[in-house]
Amino acid sequence: MPTVTFSACSSPYTLVSNAFLLRHMPQANGAYVKVYLFFLCHSQTPQGEPTTSEAAETLHMIESDVLEGLRYWEKEGLVQIREKEGAMEISFSEGSVPPPPSGVPEKAPAKVIRVEQKPTYSPDELSIYGRDPQIQHLFSSAAASLGQILSQPNLSTLYSFYDYYRLPLDVIEFLIHYCVRGGHRDLRYIERVAQDWADHDIRSARQAQDYVQRLDVYRPLLKAMGLNRYPTDEDCRSLDRLQQQYQMPEEMMMEACRRTQIRAKTPSFRYLEGILSDWHKHGVHTRQELEKADSAYEQKAASDREHPSRRAANGRSQNSFLNYTQRSDMDYDQLEKELTQFTYGDPV
Repeated sequence: MPTVTFSACSSPYTLVSNAFLLRHMPQANGAYVKVYLFFLCHSQTPQGEPTTSEAAETLHMIESDVLEGLRYWEKEGLVQIREKEGAMEISFSEGSVPPPPSGVPEKAPAKVIRVEQKPTYSPDELSIYGRDPQIQHLFSSAAASLGQILSQPNLSTLYSFYDYYRLPLDVIEFLIHYCVRGGHRDLRYIERVAQDWADHDIRSARQAQDYVQRLDVYRPLLKAMGLNRYPTDEDCRSLDRLQQQYQMPEEMMMEACRRTQIRAKTPSFRYLEGILSDWHKHGVHTRQELEKADSAYEQKAASDREHPSRRAANGRSQNSFLNYTQRSDMDYDQLEKELTQFTYGDPV
């Protein structure tokens, strides 16, 4: 139950600016006007510390609508809201209220709303909200996706995604479909996802799709490399480039990332590209081709271990620079003289 406190001078009257009356009030929802005037009144004539619940009761409104009204006036620029550590400090904008009477010290009227916990919604409140066609569609769509008739507590949780976590309705529908596709139908789990999306300021279905792709595609690749972080734009661009350049399917990208973590002291995209480049050069682009290449490598390594002399011979034959008898007592001055004579002939 949010608590509201004020810092302002006491007056038996509430001063309202003409700008509010002539420009803002005519086009505003009547309930929002009541919210504005109620808190403006208490900011100028403090009467204890009213809560948003008490405001809702006084105004014959639902508490969440009171908060919605405050958000509306914030968008209109008549109040400023600063959220910090679970509290909202709200001040009326300059010009939205008249200046104080002569001789009275000027103080910025302000209130602090402390949000103690997520609100719960009574059956009556949910019934009222359910009259909104968009909310009604959300409830029915969620019930169909989850494959169950939603109880009153479930409807309360579902509505909190919109009212408390401030997620748009299309984002909530996408969120539910995403969780169901992953095998999660428990609303407690879905609420944790909703909170995470709210924390990441997901405000559109496009943002949600991008966020999901980063979690489902790019993050597992980074994790396989040993990089436990949320994928940045640069991470995504690098992984996309490597996959397209070397024509590797997702499972091969995952295996390359896994080998990068195992083999590299410090996993990096440069090392990952070295693995992909080698596979591409040898025509390895599928799991079957990789298994065949790994098997051939292991057989050769085992053969070399059984026949070390063959391995040494093979090693010399592969490098022409090793086809000579090494000497430790080479006279380099004499060698230079011999090379000069060989190249230019004996001096005349």
